[in-house]
Amino acid sequence: MQSVSVTFPSGRGTEVIGTLDLPDTPPIAYAIFAHCFTCSRQVPAASRVCRTLAAEGIASLRFDFSDLEFSSNVEELAAAASWLSAEYEPPQLLVGHSLGGAAALRAVSLPELASVRAVATLAAPFDVYHTVLRFGERIRDAETEGSVTVTLAGREFTLTREFLADLSAHSPDTYLPEVTTPALLLHSPHDQTVPHSNAEEIYRSLRQPKSLLSLDDANHLLTRGDSAQRAGRLIAEWARPYLIPSYEPPQVEDDRVVSRMTVGSRHGTIVDTAGGTLHSDRDKEAGGRGKGHSPLSLLMAGLAAATTQAIREAAVDMPLIDAHVTITHATRNIFERKVQLIGDLTEPQRRTLLNAAISPFQIMLPGIKILDVPA
Repeated sequence: MQSVSVTFPSGRGTEVIGTLDLPDTPPIAYAIFAHCFTCSRQVPAASRVCRTLAAEGIASLRFDFSDLEFSSNVEELAAAASWLSAEYEPPQLLVGHSLGGAAALRAVSLPELASVRAVATLAAPFDVYHTVLRFGERIRDAETEGSVTVTLAGREFTLTREFLADLSAHSPDTYLPEVTTPALLLHSPHDQTVPHSNAEEIYRSLRQPKSLLSLDDANHLLTRGDSAQRAGRLIAEWARPYLIPSYEPPQVEDDRVVSRMTVGSRHGTIVDTAGGTLHSDRDKEAGGRGKGHSPLSLLMAGLAAATTQAIREAAVDMPLIDAHVTITHATRNIFERKVQLIGDLTEPQRRTLLNAAISPFQIMLPGIKILDVPA
């Protein structure tokens, strides 16, 4: 995976700074991620979800909103979509976290986002005014005095009369029923910042198709455990049927494999086979990042699989339950093999099965030496 720094115009005369997380293979689609209130593109929810989407083949753009105003957030999502369409491909997936989730639902019906085929939210509020309700008396102070300074998650920001008016102008009753894009709502039942009831209200307001899933062990910021990565995987799996892939892995014949270099990695490799795509990398000790199967482990996996298949083929009418094969690299071209046969087998049957395991290597890899060791 490779992360690229990008900039694009906001539409209000300012420049927006973002990060585009790209998968190792050409992307099957592009996504835009809207971060939470007073957050940034670098918070765990944004970075981890986007990198997980990239690992699933979906390139993801995350960027810093240049203004806290909800209207500005919506406008910048439209600007991001226009830039992405011009520089790469039109986005097909829109994802938003917390207030960013509300902005995603508000923006998805805009003409600039007509290419979006699926929208997903994480811990989104039903009514965007919920964002400031926690400040209680300070809201009245802002309306009376024009502005007050408040603290949220350890960060100070100015709560202005104009900001409050902007939030009030966006009633969920005016835009949620108009959303026709398939929607996924992810929300923790233990969210102490935006209660789960918000997701239920959003769900009731949206048209079908729509889905509501609980992130059981997550907190609001998705910093607990691997909740952000789990959310990314759930979004990718849910969105895949709605996406029109702009890239399909090449079709490879049974008698060959094709490998190519990955982006953003010194030794990372993509290996296309007739049975699917594999990711390979050198071990960290060998200068790689360990982000895939090493060439040696792929070879040993092939040896183990060939042994198991040969045993199973020879075990017709035998009471074989299972065969556990362990391959260990001894040195250079020498490998040790340990075979454990499970079942009520006679000694002649065991010998037959162990002898059958030898033949695949004599045909496939005559230069490889296999030393059988007792199980």
